[in-house]
This record gives sequence, C-alpha cells and structure tokens, in this order.
Amino acid sequence: MSESKYMTLDDMSNLIREGSDVKVIDAKTKEDVTSFILTQIILEQAKNKNILLPVPFLHFILRNGDNLLPQYLENNFKQFIRGFDIFTS
Repeated sequence: MSESKYMTLDDMSNLIREGSDVKVIDAKTKEDVTSFILTQIILEQAKNKNILLPVPFLHFILRNGDNLLPQYLENNFKQFIRGFDIFTS
C-alpha cells in the first residue's frame, strides 16, 4: 500500500529507520527523486554529526559516478545488506 504526503527530511529518516522503504516523487515534475533525497538526508546527518565519507571514496564517486558506479554500488550494497541481516539476526 502506498501513501502520498509531504514530509520533512527528519520524518522520512525516522520512517526509514523504522523499516519502511520510501519513494519520493517531485510534485511538479513527477520525477522520481528518491536517490537525491536519500543522499540529502545522509549528507545532512553526516554534517550534523561531523562524520563524512572518506575523501578517497568521494574522489572515486566523482571520477566514476557517470559510468559503472551506480550499478556496482547497487549490486554490492545488496550483498552487504544480506550479510548485515545475517550478522544482526
């Protein structure tokens, strides 16, 4: 079941922490902006906690972001999540 409503980034972050998946559609353009919004949440939290991604990793993303990086990260994060779920259960 899907529900459409306006949310703050904090509300969305809390919803995700509780186990929900979200999809964010721009109200004007109808584009899926989920990846952008989730990245924004992560960056805001990192800024608030003064925790940032390692500089070499950021360089790697900037150098390779338009190429194979999205597919590579998606595949590897799926494996990471499966391993994490096994580890924490």
